[in-house]
Amino acid sequence: MKQINQIFFKGLIVVLPITMTFYLLFWASVKIEGLFGSGLEWMLGKELYIPGLGIIVTIVFIFLVGLLLSHWITASLFKWVTDLLERVPLIKAIYNPLKDLMSLIPGKSSGKVRPQRVVLVPLEALGVRTLGLVTREELDELPDHKLISVYIPLSYMLGGITVLIERDKVEKVDIPVDQALKLSLTAWIKATDKDKQ
Repeated sequence: MKQINQIFFKGLIVVLPITMTFYLLFWASVKIEGLFGSGLEWMLGKELYIPGLGIIVTIVFIFLVGLLLSHWITASLFKWVTDLLERVPLIKAIYNPLKDLMSLIPGKSSGKVRPQRVVLVPLEALGVRTLGLVTREELDELPDHKLISVYIPLSYMLGGITVLIERDKVEKVDIPVDQALKLSLTAWIKATDKDKQ
């Protein structure tokens, strides 16, 4: 019976990640297709509409927005629109957190808002340390100017916690932000030779 269990779990370890990967890709494809797919089907008609066209149009649309942001005139217009969104009460409650979340993607945002460095944060009550990303070095809103904000990503979860801690209590770690995110999110289960460099 023990050998049967071992064989089953060996198969499960291989099958489950592959199945979940394809399921998530399929789910994302269906959602992305829904953005423009129904509109395209209505415009072109069922005879001319090809499934998957919505995904292609969505990708092209995102690329075109990125292209427009490369020009200073359209970039200024987009900035005006986003500044407006940040002031509308109900919209800003959704828009601002999503915008801040995107700033965690390394290299995809300005140096002013993306995490600047990786640190080890002591959890003194537990007697352990955890990996965190410094998101702000100066907290002007608070009277204690020794505090910095550090984001601690949670393993295998979409989210994390932000702690305010004294600057001299954290220890700098000399690894890139994207590598730190990868290691934290996967619970450090597997570090390749490339990760160790």
